[in-house]
Amino acid sequence: MLHFPSANTAAHRPSARDVAKLGELLDDDVWAFSNCRVDAPGRPVAEVDWFFYNVRHGTLMVSEWKGFPQRVASATDTGTPWRLDGGLNVPNPIEQVSRQLDAVRAVLRGTILPHHFPTFDPQQLLLMQSVYSPQVDDGTTIERIRWGKVYGSLPHLAGFISTATSKSPLTLPDDGARLGLATALCALFRTSFPADVKAKLRSPKRGGDTDVVRRISAIHRHIAALHTELADLIVVAAGSAGTAQPPTAAEAPRAKVSKSQALTEQQRMHDHLARSFQGVNSSRDDAAKALEKAWRSVLNDPLLHGDTGISISLFGSVGTPLVKQRHGSLPKVLGMQLRKWCLLQAKAFGMKPLDIPGKPSNIRVR
Repeated sequence: MLHFPSANTAAHRPSARDVAKLGELLDDDVWAFSNCRVDAPGRPVAEVDWFFYNVRHGTLMVSEWKGFPQRVASATDTGTPWRLDGGLNVPNPIEQVSRQLDAVRAVLRGTILPHHFPTFDPQQLLLMQSVYSPQVDDGTTIERIRWGKVYGSLPHLAGFISTATSKSPLTLPDDGARLGLATALCALFRTSFPADVKAKLRSPKRGGDTDVVRRISAIHRHIAALHTELADLIVVAAGSAGTAQPPTAAEAPRAKVSKSQALTEQQRMHDHLARSFQGVNSSRDDAAKALEKAWRSVLNDPLLHGDTGISISLFGSVGTPLVKQRHGSLPKVLGMQLRKWCLLQAKAFGMKPLDIPGKPSNIRVR
C-alpha cells in the first residue's frame, strides 16, 4: 500500500497499528489517502477518513471509519440510526459516507478527469463506499445496504479493495503517468507525498513478460521440490543418528510408519499445490484461485486426514514460495489470515471444520 497521510499536522491521524495492518494486506497498486479535506463547489467541506484507489483495477472507494463505545447491535441502511448494545442510537455512518462520496465525485470530475483522463466520460465515474467499525462483529445484524458495504474486519475490507472490479475502471494509459496523478490527488485531498512513496512511483515497474512469469513459477516449484528433498534427508539423518540404540522389534515398525507418513504428507501437499499452480502466477487473483483449488484437493485427499488432522501450517509453508516473490505473503493474496481463510473455504465446500485440542494449526473436517 502507498499511504498519503494528511498534510495538516493538526488533523486526526489513523492509528499506526491500522496503517501497518493495511500495509501488510494491500500491495503498492493500492493508493490510500487518509484524513482528506475535500472542497467541492457548492458543498460543505467534506472530511474523508480514507480514499482508496486501486490503480491496477481502476477502482475507487470512500471509506468512513467509526469507533463506538459499545458493540454495534444493528447496522441499517440510510433513513434510520444504528443501534448499539444497550439500546443507544447513533447517527447512521452510511448517510455520512454518502455525502462524502458525492463531494469526492464532484472534485474528481472537475479537476482530475479533464487533466489526467481526458477521454474518460465523467458521467461514467463510479465510486464505491464503505464503513469500517471494529465494533461490528459476526453477531451484528446488518441490513441489506443498497450503496456500499459495512466491515468489522480490516482483512475483509482490504480483501475487497484488492479484488473488486468496476464496469467503468479508471485506469491510466501507462505507468509513467502515475507520479503526476499522485501529485494531483495529494494537492486535491491536502495530503502529503512521502519521499519513499515518491521514490517507488518514480521507479519503473518491471514488465509482465509471459515467459518471465512462467520461468519464475517454474523456479518456485523447483525450490519447493528441493525443500521436500531436504525434509526427506533430515528425517533419514535423524534415523541414522539413532543407530547406537537400535529400536526394539516392536518399536521399529512404528518408527518406519511414522517416517513414511511424514514424508507422504509433505510430498502430497506439495503435489496438490504444484498441480494447481501449473501455468499460474500471472495475477494475484489467479494465485488466489490456485490456492483455493489446491486447498480443496487437500481437503478431499484421505491420506492427509491423519490422527492429527490436516496441517494448515504445512499447507502455508509449501504454498508460500509459490506466491511470495510476485505477490507477497499469503494473507495479502487471500485478504485475511491463512487459518481463517482455510476454515471459510472448508465451510464453502460444504464441510464442517473442527479444531483439534493441542494442535492449533491443524483441523479435522466432516
